[in-house]
Amino acid sequence: MSFTLRQWPTDTGEPEPDPAVRDTPVAHRENLGPWTFEIRSGIPLSPIDCERIVASIIAPDGAGQDHADIPADAAVRAAAELTEAFGTGRSLDDYLDDDASLLIRTDFGDDEAWRVVAALAMAPGVGADAEFVATLTCVDNPENDGLSVDALLDRIGDRPTYYAFLADTVTLTDPEHPILAVDTGPEETGHERGRTVRIIPSEMWGIENNLSIANMDFEDFADAADPDGVFRGFA
Repeated sequence: MSFTLRQWPTDTGEPEPDPAVRDTPVAHRENLGPWTFEIRSGIPLSPIDCERIVASIIAPDGAGQDHADIPADAAVRAAAELTEAFGTGRSLDDYLDDDASLLIRTDFGDDEAWRVVAALAMAPGVGADAEFVATLTCVDNPENDGLSVDALLDRIGDRPTYYAFLADTVTLTDPEHPILAVDTGPEETGHERGRTVRIIPSEMWGIENNLSIANMDFEDFADAADPDGVFRGFA
């Protein structure tokens, strides 16, 4: 069962959930202006992660607005846009000639975990960083099941994809959901092609924003990782 995003006008009361999600536990519920937002998920989500997911839902129409001023159907439209953004069925080869920041699903054992990871990776930052988001192009296609770093590098070849992010088995099963970042740029331009570092989803905005504009190098994040190889932010 995929995790589910629901919303309704608070004054009208909660509508009856669809049969498909009726037995899915409620992970989070909050009121914003006249609306109640709810996340149902079969896997644990922290309160901060839930708040970030809700923020990602209202952001397209609600950025900079008082929540009470968000149009009545904004959350519904934004939730639909988020669902489309998961990239179901996209072909990886269609995006390797672009400068997109790719988040590639390589494990297909848990659809719900994938949706949670993708939503958290694209959600706004935390606290003072709430204005920043990672602009990711998700690729969710079983043809990439088990795709290794070496196989990814072979598929990229000399095309202009200088970094990529993988949602692999560790990403989907570890409680922190650390995403595997890969340096895929050419060595002749100073890249350490094939070097990796894991990034927790709440820090994805930082590496994506900075790598996409060449403001920082891949090694800046890899060198700042904790001893377990996971980047959790700069000290």
